[in-house]
Amino acid sequence: MRTADRNPPGNAIGAGLTDALVEDAVRRSGFPLQTLIAQTLKRTFHVREEWSFIDADTKELRTLDIQAERRFYDPTLSSRIRPTLDLLIECKQSDLHYVFFLASDQIWMPKFPTLAGLFGDTITAMTNDNPSTWTCSVQEALGIPQDPFVKGGPKHCMSLSKCMRKGKELEVSGAEIFNGLVLPLVKAMKHFQNQEAPPSTAYYHDMHLVLAVAVIDAPMIAVEVTDTTQNLIYDPWLRLVRSEAVEASNWTDRSQFFAIDVVHKDFFERYISEFVVPFAERTSKKALDHAIEIVSGKAFVPNMSGRSLDAFSEMTPLTAREWGRRPITIVQHLLRLISRQT
Repeated sequence: MRTADRNPPGNAIGAGLTDALVEDAVRRSGFPLQTLIAQTLKRTFHVREEWSFIDADTKELRTLDIQAERRFYDPTLSSRIRPTLDLLIECKQSDLHYVFFLASDQIWMPKFPTLAGLFGDTITAMTNDNPSTWTCSVQEALGIPQDPFVKGGPKHCMSLSKCMRKGKELEVSGAEIFNGLVLPLVKAMKHFQNQEAPPSTAYYHDMHLVLAVAVIDAPMIAVEVTDTTQNLIYDPWLRLVRSEAVEASNWTDRSQFFAIDVVHKDFFERYISEFVVPFAERTSKKALDHAIEIVSGKAFVPNMSGRSLDAFSEMTPLTAREWGRRPITIVQHLLRLISRQT
C-alpha cells in the first residue's frame, strides 16, 4: 500500500492488521468492481455513482452502485420524443458461484424493457376496415419483442441463488441475493419510472429505455433441468425475470414483469457494445419515426382486421380524416354483418 507525501504517522494500519488483509476486504466489498464498470461506461455514457432512490415500501433513501445515461437523438432536430438509454447497475463480487435455474421457455414480456417519461405505456389503433380498436404496449407497437436483443437474447431464469460454504460442502441459498440484488434493482426501476413521469402539460417527452443490470465478478452457472437430469452451463449473460401481482381493473395488467440482465464482468464491455447499444439505436430510430403515435397513445393502422399486432409496424398518426371516416366504417361493418345473415 502506498503512502502520500503529506500523510501523518498516525494515519496507518494498527497492530494485528496487514496491508494484505485490508486490500482483500476492499476487493470483496464490491467497490473496485463498481469503479471499473463506471470507468468503462464513462467513455460513452453520462455516469452517476451511488445513485439514490426512494424505497417505495419503507420510504427510506437507498443507493444503487451506478446509473448511466446515453442519449440517442439529435438535439438540433425537432421531435416530440427524445430517446434515452438508462442503465441501473448493481455490482457484486464473490469467490463462490452464482447459480441460475433456467425457465423452461423464454418468458413473454410485452413491456420489456421498462419505459419511463411517457403519458402512457400503450397505443390504441383504429383502422379503415373494422370499427374495433386494437391496443398494445408501446414496446409491442415498436416491434421490440421481436428484436434480437429480446427474442434472440439471453436465456431466461426465474430463480437465482448463490453458493455458500457449509463446513466442507457447499449449499445454495437465494435469500441474500434476492434482498441484496434483485429487490433493490426492481425498486430502483419503479422509482425511476415515478421520477421521470411527465407533467400533464408536457409536449416533449424523454422516452427512457430502462435496463436493470447486475454485474457479477464470480462464476455464473446456468442450470437446465430435464425429466431425467440437470445440465450445468457456464454462461456470462442471463436474464432474470421477476413477476409481481398488481391490483388492476384490466386482467391483462394484473401481472407485471421486471427483467434484470445479469452479466459477468469480463463480458460486460461486449454486452454493452455488441448488444445494448445496437438495440437502443434500433429502438430509438423506430421511436423517432413514430413520435406522435407514442406521445398521443393513438394511431391509424390500415386494413387491420384479421391481422396480428405486427401490423402496428404500418401505423401512422391518427388524423381528423380517419376520425371523420369512422362512422362510415361502422355503417359498412353493420351492412356486412346484415348481408351475412340474409
